Amino acid sequence: MSARKMSIAEARELLTEPFTHTVLGQVDDYCAYLSRFLGTYKFHEHAQDEMYVVLEGEIFIDYYDGPSVPVRTGDTLVVRAGERHRSRAEEESLVLMFKAAHLFAE
Repeated sequence: MSARKMSIAEARELLTEPFTHTVLGQVDDYCAYLSRFLGTYKFHEHAQDEMYVVLEGEIFIDYYDGPSVPVRTGDTLVVRAGERHRSRAEEESLVLMFKAAHLFAE
């Protein structure tokens, strides 16, 4: 059995720009991504669910024609497949995301 250990502190150093990400690990078809949020990302949707876990800071998930949901340190939020949304952060935030491995390729 080969174990793959990764330090979140070291991984965060790889994130030099807002909305960049690095893969922490993969379980079956889903990946855990560490991402740095600052500013506003574009509206988009996915064919599969994705989960946000805010490790540091505060982000907002804005639903197209819907509410804006604040997600703070220690909070989680699941965006369901097909829900048009965008993420944004007024201050730099560190976010752990769980999503299908192919979603960042879309």
